[in-house]
Amino acid sequence: MIVARTPFRIPLGGGSTDLPSYYKDHGGFIFACAINLYMYITISRPPIDDLIRFKYSESEEVETLDALRHQLGREALRAMGVTKGIEVASVADVPHGTGLGSSGSYMVCLLQALHALKGTNPGPAELAEQACHLTMNVLQLPDGKQDPYVAALGGFSVLEIGKDGEVRVERPTIAEKTIEEFEKNALLFFTGVRRESKDILVEQHKKTIGGDPAIVNQKHRIKEIGKKILGAFEKGDLAHFGRLLDEHWQVKKQMSSKISSDRMDELYQLAKTSGALGGKIMGAGGGGFFLFYAEGRNRDLVRKALLQEGLREVGFKVDTEGTKIIASER
Repeated sequence: MIVARTPFRIPLGGGSTDLPSYYKDHGGFIFACAINLYMYITISRPPIDDLIRFKYSESEEVETLDALRHQLGREALRAMGVTKGIEVASVADVPHGTGLGSSGSYMVCLLQALHALKGTNPGPAELAEQACHLTMNVLQLPDGKQDPYVAALGGFSVLEIGKDGEVRVERPTIAEKTIEEFEKNALLFFTGVRRESKDILVEQHKKTIGGDPAIVNQKHRIKEIGKKILGAFEKGDLAHFGRLLDEHWQVKKQMSSKISSDRMDELYQLAKTSGALGGKIMGAGGGGFFLFYAEGRNRDLVRKALLQEGLREVGFKVDTEGTKIIASER
């Protein structure tokens, strides 16, 4: 039995510029961090038969790989040459559809476990690129480069994405005091709304490919703000980060009517009037988690206001390990 663990991620700057519809013409920029909420995958080789068993929010037991409905699992197994006699079970700290990059974490986690089964040990960037290839090229999902890379690497990451799709990874220089301040003042709240990011991402893809000047300019602006956010972290000026987060959210909302809603706008305004410097919905938008940044006593005022609205706060710290094998018995 092999158990792999892979973190989820929080996007901090440049979100959506990691999509090929944008970076192929303009290059992409991502600043994000992995957090200590995790995907866990267990794999084992049952000795009694050659069936393929998958346990997730559903259960599958099939005789052939092509019969497996779980598309991420199916293509990961195929890529690793595992076509029979395996059991895969996954559990996660947060559910799918909440904006923390669960699909990317799942693919990286499963590939990590399968490589361990095969006795191979690719580096995190290689693992991330394999995950990107399977989701973006093989399955043709409207995904980007961010989620697998940040999940595989752990910690804070800067991704410079070339027009050819090549990713250059940089580690930003962020003081420990700044990281502690971020962990204390960044508030993560679950809205109670789960959503599929596909519709939002497909809409953005079509508009970007079609040369819609509005959305292309919005992504230019998001990339510019993202670089300023990185600078704020490196300078230790997180109040500026909070204000930039608000600026980012105002631009992001313009990219699709599906990103926010009347209810999400109400919650955002409540957090702002309670003292938050800024915030945004995680991931593509539409629901899932809100991240807000508030300092001093305003932090408790924002927390109280959102809890009274029925939102659930989820505490977190920055994960520094990335994807890893946490148990292996053969």
